Amino acid sequence: MKIEKRVIILIILISLFILSNNIIAQEKNTQVDKAYTCFESEVGNDCGNTKSTRQNAFNLLAASYKSDLQSSCKSSLKQKIKENCWGETDTGVCNIKSTALSILALDHVNENVKDYVDWLKSKRINEKELTWFIEIDANNKTECTINGQKITIDNNKKILGNVPNGLLKAYNDYWFEIKDTSKDYSISCDRDFITALLFLKPGSSAYHISSETKFAYLYYGTVIDRVNSYCFSTSNICDYEGSLWATLVLAKLGEDISNFLPYITAMSDKTENKKYIPSSFLYILTHSDDYYNDLVSLQRSGGYWDESKNKFYDTALALFALLDVDSGEVDNAKRYLLSNQKESGCWPSDTSFILHAAWPKTPTVSGGGVSLSACEDFGKFCVSIGECLSEDTLNNFYCSSSSQVCCNRDFIEPTCSEKRGVICNQEETCEGQKVLASDTNECCQGDCVLVDLEPQCEKELYVCRSTCSENEEEKISYSNSCDVGEICCGKKPVEKKQTGFLLIVILIILIILVILAIIFRNKLKSRFKAKDEGSKKQELPRTPPTFSPPVLRPPLFRRPALPVGRIPPRQFQKLGNKDKEFEETMKKLKDMSK
Repeated sequence: MKIEKRVIILIILISLFILSNNIIAQEKNTQVDKAYTCFESEVGNDCGNTKSTRQNAFNLLAASYKSDLQSSCKSSLKQKIKENCWGETDTGVCNIKSTALSILALDHVNENVKDYVDWLKSKRINEKELTWFIEIDANNKTECTINGQKITIDNNKKILGNVPNGLLKAYNDYWFEIKDTSKDYSISCDRDFITALLFLKPGSSAYHISSETKFAYLYYGTVIDRVNSYCFSTSNICDYEGSLWATLVLAKLGEDISNFLPYITAMSDKTENKKYIPSSFLYILTHSDDYYNDLVSLQRSGGYWDESKNKFYDTALALFALLDVDSGEVDNAKRYLLSNQKESGCWPSDTSFILHAAWPKTPTVSGGGVSLSACEDFGKFCVSIGECLSEDTLNNFYCSSSSQVCCNRDFIEPTCSEKRGVICNQEETCEGQKVLASDTNECCQGDCVLVDLEPQCEKELYVCRSTCSENEEEKISYSNSCDVGEICCGKKPVEKKQTGFLLIVILIILIILVILAIIFRNKLKSRFKAKDEGSKKQELPRTPPTFSPPVLRPPLFRRPALPVGRIPPRQFQKLGNKDKEFEETMKKLKDMSK
């Protein structure tokens, strides 16, 4: 019977858990539906009558599920076009970002974008911010020729001989620095050899190896190395944010983007570029664990991102990259967004981009391009751009998000052990990098070490909560020690203004009391004096009375006055026996009292 009761209780608990999850899911769906209703109301029949190309493009992406909204936004966006490109507004000069966003939105609804892509490609330029090197390596001493100039690679791998035009010896004569990046460098050797292109970004000592690694056989192989590193620009200076969006668009369309990755990768940690959250774009393009960690490390304790001082846009951009990821970071970000909706259901800004990034709907495709079909309806897989090999990408199918492609194979994340990681126990923390794996979201590529489970927040006598109460404030420096979704809360300090006001009030009261004391001081003195005199009259002697000799009566006859200066001898009456006994008794009493 006891076992049956336990089973029944367990079933009830599981049922309650499932029911609560369903209720929460329904509430979220209701909030998302409310947001889409508000969005439709704001867009109306003229795509919100917006002059901003960026807003128009995001509106089209979010409205792609409904044919009438899609049609109005598509028409509005095309009205802003000028010579196959777009500016920030309908009257602005063409730029890279606006054109890339317009191409992304139009391609999502199956519009022909070839002419616009050609304009984008025409704006690629050779980047000049990276320093490039050629490394030639062989197992033994090797004679080589570079553009007709003979050199020797010694047994110790050092370069001997004259340097060909356009190159300089570098890295202690182990590499060539490429001074002229516009030239081709034809290399052949008398042994098997490999070449690799490396680059160094400004202000850094870390060298990066590009994907341009080539191998050639003895006498039969000639390698041609050329620096193919590009960015996008409408001038002679690289446009970093524009290059991010343009590279994303080309990858979405199945173009080779390997020549754009060195620049956007190397420049990602420059201070002025961090506001664009480049790790979001790079994770979409490469599906690299490094960029995933960079991206989630930027998430604030409240569940949002805020690098450009626009929490809603930045959070949407992060979710745009993490759409396929099932993690606590994604859940917290969505929870933050849903908790910051206006009463109408919209957000204070970027409602369309938030909806497309976090809760995209499958588009209604009826454009003039090639006929498309829903990817998953035919047993295919919608995955992030970087998760599908180019040969497996299917361009005649569409997905709900513009950050996804239809892939012939489902992407399966390697296990933690396959990523050479370990899963730490609950009482341990990872000293190293945490990466996603198919069997855990907490795969540690490092060491697991025991930790003190008590958060630093609570050690400081504060409390970890999901939100702080009215009389509390967040202690930001300790929030990271709390669990995911919680922040460190402590009592608000007393404001200086209130303290100063209280001191002023006390000072005024003291001044009033002093004035009253001065005014009534005489009355107070007389009252206290009368009280003291009365108390003195009623006061009894505290010591036993002492004996005084009897006062002698004055003589009947007055004696003549004595001359001045003479003191008459003191005279006493002769005492009787009784008086002597009394005097002796009193003397004994005095002696005893000493």
